Amino acid sequence: MALAILLGGCAHYVDEGNVGPGPGTGSGSGALTTVLFPQTGQKSVDVLFVVDNSEGMAEEQQKLANSLDRLTDALRSYALGADGTGRPCNANVTLGCQIPNLHLGVISGDLGSGTYMLPSCEQVGGDFSKLQRTPRVAGCSPPSDPFISYNNGRVNAPGADAIRAIEVAFGCVVRLGTDGCKFQQPIDAARRALGPNANPGFLRADAALAIVFVTNKDDCSTPRPELFDPSGQALSDPLGPLTSFRCFEFGVRCDVNDRTVVGPRYGCVPSGDYLFGVADLAKRLAELKPKGQVVVAAIAGPTGRVEVGKDGDNPVLKPGCSSSHGTSVPAVRLEALVNAFAPNSYFASSCDPNYPKLLYPIGKKIKQVLGGISPKCLPWPALTANGEVACRRDDRFAGDQRCGTDCLDRAACTVTEIDGQNRSAISACPTELWYPASWSTERDCGSTCPCWRLVGKDDCTGAIDGSPYALDVLRGGNVPAGGVVELKCRISKIGWESEALGKLPRCE
Repeated sequence: MALAILLGGCAHYVDEGNVGPGPGTGSGSGALTTVLFPQTGQKSVDVLFVVDNSEGMAEEQQKLANSLDRLTDALRSYALGADGTGRPCNANVTLGCQIPNLHLGVISGDLGSGTYMLPSCEQVGGDFSKLQRTPRVAGCSPPSDPFISYNNGRVNAPGADAIRAIEVAFGCVVRLGTDGCKFQQPIDAARRALGPNANPGFLRADAALAIVFVTNKDDCSTPRPELFDPSGQALSDPLGPLTSFRCFEFGVRCDVNDRTVVGPRYGCVPSGDYLFGVADLAKRLAELKPKGQVVVAAIAGPTGRVEVGKDGDNPVLKPGCSSSHGTSVPAVRLEALVNAFAPNSYFASSCDPNYPKLLYPIGKKIKQVLGGISPKCLPWPALTANGEVACRRDDRFAGDQRCGTDCLDRAACTVTEIDGQNRSAISACPTELWYPASWSTERDCGSTCPCWRLVGKDDCTGAIDGSPYALDVLRGGNVPAGGVVELKCRISKIGWESEALGKLPRCE
């Protein structure tokens, strides 16, 4: 059994048994998971975008440049107060609310190709993981520092509306172009960018961290630049043709590992031959912050279909998806990195027709780890003691199925208040308080205070947060400053929207 701990004031999740694979897969056998929610929120986050600047990325960069408002909208919180624009800021509408104190930086995934002066990789070291602030649009104004900084309504970019100024400045610098090295190394670029003295002032000790990868390729982070050696390029040579297929061949292991054999590949996982091990890179990134304070997201090629084809005699990794703005190869290594940070992570297809909207769920993931400024959404579907899906009558789950009866109050959960070394159990609220017409107004717990319940909240969605329900602690007085609430539940790791969840037992 794992010990659940909280450092730095953010939600932290600990599995205490075998609950199977990630969301959307697996049998969903109920096991105990602990979620720790701080009662007071952290209000600072550093967000690093790692953007592919190689061939074929022009439209993705353009869409990204015009989409940051989706991320800032997700970060707005009534708990942070009004942003001064006069737009509404209340518990139900946050269009005029502030966002957390923010550092926002952009780097490329271009680290060059060692000392080999290859086409598109002529610059030794590439962009050296340095934050990019060169204006890429005529007449636009970049931030006055190498990164965008927002602090309680003040921003280092011009504009009367501070949050809008963030969005404009981001659009000014994020179009990195498409002349970068074709061997992109985004994970190692992120690691280097966040290292000591790499980008002074960007990474703050008191801030959470989010890393967002945007690419149409997979990661090719390598400690061995001889991978790019052009001296042997024949199909029969040890490294094979000098193409990006080398990154797949020497960075991913599948059921078939023969470059001369075309066809589908199954069971593909990262490998650490010429490339860095993804698990090691994930560990290094996680160590930058206390547990639970790092969010990792990627907009990249889906991995549902991995197939090797041919371009003439040369092996190629076929696209995992295609759209009007191009194709993306399966990002096996990037997806593995994202999964290593679950549930504080998000992976989306770069071919998604709603590409501009993808930053919204990423923003929600960031907001969740900041604790007290967001609802206490359950990261997975909760189960009853008998393994049934705990839900509210008529709520949708498992695609188009509906919950047949109210049984949310039967969720196999316990709640404990932690204040320093002191722990005190909080009882479940009486059943009549569990299904309010309005959770925000129906909060009178009388002699049962404090007590807890699970309620549906608009800010919690099954597709993004893992469950449409949130922990709601009713109190007769003020929330204890600095305290932590521990929620321990039987859960399923099958995604809320997955049809497989509908195969679990139903409440009767």
